[in-house]
Amino acid sequence: MPRSCTYPSFLFMTTEKKEKDWFRLKRYPHVGLPLEPSDRVWIEKYVTNKTKISKHAFSPFIHRKTETRKFRKEICHDGTRSNLRKPSNKERELFYANHIDTNIYGYYSQLISTEYEKKLLSEGISDCVTAYRRLKLNPDQENSRNKCNIDFANEIFSYIKSSTESELIAITFDIKGFFDNLNHKKLKKYWRYVMDANPDLPEDHYNVYRNITKFSYVEENQLFNTCKTKILVERHPNMIKSVPVKRKIHLRNKRAVAYCDKDEIENIRNSGLIKANKYFYDFANKKVLGLRDKGIPQGSPISATLANLYLIDFDKFANEYLTNFGGIYRRYSDDMVAICKAEHEKDVIDFFTKKIKEYCLEIQTSKTQVFKFIYSEKDKRYFCFEKNENTKKLQTNTNFEYLGFQFDGRYTLLKNSSVAGYYRKMKKSFARGHFHTFHNNTNTKGELFKSRLYKRFTHVGSERRRVYTRDKNHKDRFVLSHKYDWGNYLTYATLSANIISDNKILGQLKRHWNKFHKLVKAVVP
Repeated sequence: MPRSCTYPSFLFMTTEKKEKDWFRLKRYPHVGLPLEPSDRVWIEKYVTNKTKISKHAFSPFIHRKTETRKFRKEICHDGTRSNLRKPSNKERELFYANHIDTNIYGYYSQLISTEYEKKLLSEGISDCVTAYRRLKLNPDQENSRNKCNIDFANEIFSYIKSSTESELIAITFDIKGFFDNLNHKKLKKYWRYVMDANPDLPEDHYNVYRNITKFSYVEENQLFNTCKTKILVERHPNMIKSVPVKRKIHLRNKRAVAYCDKDEIENIRNSGLIKANKYFYDFANKKVLGLRDKGIPQGSPISATLANLYLIDFDKFANEYLTNFGGIYRRYSDDMVAICKAEHEKDVIDFFTKKIKEYCLEIQTSKTQVFKFIYSEKDKRYFCFEKNENTKKLQTNTNFEYLGFQFDGRYTLLKNSSVAGYYRKMKKSFARGHFHTFHNNTNTKGELFKSRLYKRFTHVGSERRRVYTRDKNHKDRFVLSHKYDWGNYLTYATLSANIISDNKILGQLKRHWNKFHKLVKAVVP
């Protein structure tokens, strides 16, 4: 609701905040219409019925590729890093389940997570695994917020600053193709371990396991091209209409809710759009090489939970190993960090490199970084140096990067690439807005919608708040919904500055207002 609007207070109602659970209402277009809140009753009866889930026929995923632009420093012939950054694109393979399957995955993810948390506590490694978990900042307080990457990064930086060692080593590891290389047999083994299922998984769990490892999918572009003449859109609440959509980029503006009805899945199957992920293929020679024995789809509600439980044994061994050296171990999905004394550097690298292979995974050595922190008695602080693994020399003017932040031994900042990405998006949004102001045929031609840009890129839109929506039963009233306006990048920066001690984060963005208005003057006639 716009801040400038004023309404009598009796027009606004507050609804009780609900705890998040497995039930998910998503509006992305798929095969079949999305679910409504009223569907929860029958959905809950269905997903909690073990007999039905053991026989459930899962629908194909929709597959989409996303690209993220990266700028990485090149490695020179002598092993040093160049000051020039080479642009590259990072591809991610994402898979989206249909709306019923999403809730099945969500429910079983919750079942597994409950037992997984118990195992972490019994193994004494609850602090080691930080991603994809709801961890209260203050467990004793009922209304405590959950921890996020800011808290996890701050924990590591605080550990280094509070150390009494004259020298410390921080080593970051990255697991190569994490989700794509999870071995199916080992996944089943640890699934059984977490659920205390012997000698095998229950039939309902086994059906979920079988589908997540031997899934089928449809390419999003091919599905759109097949259905684009009759996309299902929501004109008004409870009013669905079939309309043609020329380009996939227009789906959101057209309020598309489904590519087609679920009854048309057979037509999609008969048209050859559905691809099986069950086998390894030699596409060049058109041969089947054998059953696929690794990989799960990234993007489903259960994938992150399974990726965590897959490494429960590794996490235990890694934590014991570092603890014996007086260090600490943390893992955030496929990003691992080990902090130890300088004399244990080689042993730790060898341990991680060899141990991870026992789980059919591999460390991406090109991304392994070693940072040395040397304490200065004169300055009463640590200084950070990156160790070049080729030359074995310590490089100055480099900071320890972890979970979106950089740390120099005392002060914490946002990663330079993160700040650069914020300004790049700002500039790109102005360019796009400027283009559309002169290429539309409405009454607003030549007018730039500045309020939208202010909200996205300045402190004007940085306030995080719950959103009011119009009450369906009383059109003259508004209800405080469970939806949030999460703010913008400055919201995240401000939160980071408030959580992390000894930081210079806000100083990195102090010129955002001037840069914003410089762009305004450049594009507004």
